Amino acid sequence: MFDNYKKFLDIFTQDIEAMFEHQKDYIFCKEGCSHCCEYGEYPFCEIEFLYLIEGYEKLPQDIQQKIRDNFASIKKDENGYYVCPFLIDKKCSVYSNRALVCRTFGLLNKEADGTVNGPFCGKLGLNYSNVYDKDTKQLLMDVIEENHYKHLPRVFNLNIDNIRKLDLVKDLGIEFGVQKTLYEWLESYFNE
Repeated sequence: MFDNYKKFLDIFTQDIEAMFEHQKDYIFCKEGCSHCCEYGEYPFCEIEFLYLIEGYEKLPQDIQQKIRDNFASIKKDENGYYVCPFLIDKKCSVYSNRALVCRTFGLLNKEADGTVNGPFCGKLGLNYSNVYDKDTKQLLMDVIEENHYKHLPRVFNLNIDNIRKLDLVKDLGIEFGVQKTLYEWLESYFNE
């Protein structure tokens, strides 16, 4: 069922890793840092969710139970944000099966209106915090020039609508399906 999606992920993940490598002067992600998993609504397309569940169903029963317990205790804030139930001990329990939003988080992204959106962890002094003004949503070109970075910060178009339009997606015949939040998907899955 996931053969072509796995081919897509192999190629797409290599491209994302190259983006992170190119932007390493501005990226402060490291193992044990899980801020991106502790505050989100986590949009998933249907194929992403089904692939995630494939990983979940391969987990030991005690880890599956912990995820179900985590889901049962989710409290969403007024924006609908919550801690990902698959986060256990600051690590993703289904890392190989994670969604595209998880794979791309941390890079600068261009919004539909043309503004630059920095990852929220920049507000915590992490990714791009040294060169991005979160209030104006602009890159601090004077800081970039003063520090003689090897590469300029790059803004990517990594929202799901743009990813769906990639030639690779079309060539592999991938249907992403409807998009819902992880919470909505899990609510249906655990209540079946």
